[in-house]
Amino acid sequence: MIPIDVWIVEDDAGYRRNLRQSLAREKHITCSRVFPSCVEFLQAIRSGDSPDLVLMDLGLPGMGGVEGIRELGKIAPDVTVIVLTVMENKEKVIESLDAGAAGYLLKSSSIREIVEGLQQVFVGGAALSPAVAKIVLEEVRKPAPTESFNLSDREVDVLEQLAEGLSVKEIAAVLDISRATAAFHLGNIYQKLNVQSQTGAVAKALRAGII
Repeated sequence: MIPIDVWIVEDDAGYRRNLRQSLAREKHITCSRVFPSCVEFLQAIRSGDSPDLVLMDLGLPGMGGVEGIRELGKIAPDVTVIVLTVMENKEKVIESLDAGAAGYLLKSSSIREIVEGLQQVFVGGAALSPAVAKIVLEEVRKPAPTESFNLSDREVDVLEQLAEGLSVKEIAAVLDISRATAAFHLGNIYQKLNVQSQTGAVAKALRAGII
């Protein structure tokens, strides 16, 4: 497997230590840095250092996780964040995904589930705990309001597959189109919805009732 360097942003010292030790047991995962707050994490990013993936809590002192994700998107949009929290209410889920999080895992997840989530996001997919996936599914089933972003039928098809957690490659296979075509549609979706990530596109589409 390809090595993955993960940073942890978590204010609970005990959980942070245990999580780091558990991840360190995985041969392909290193956890080079940990932070008790978003402020310290963002300072490290601004210094020019960056990880492959970030596991971030939401209930952090000073700057909350959602705000931290938004700030990260401004200064280092290529750094990918997975939320890891105890919060599973709909508002926090949608708010986090809309901010640009590539996944949303609960702290009740096993270390194996967390590792699998890291692997999925690292290769371009999404990671959602079952309870969170249920929230997303409920949002998908809601009747659509009149708001529209002028998406084509095919772009809506792509969004629906994104909401199911499929990667660009998998979407291309399901829709029987080339990967380049799927990526082209995704680029148009980003532009029309004014977002920068797959999860951000899904969250905005859900809130707008497009899917």
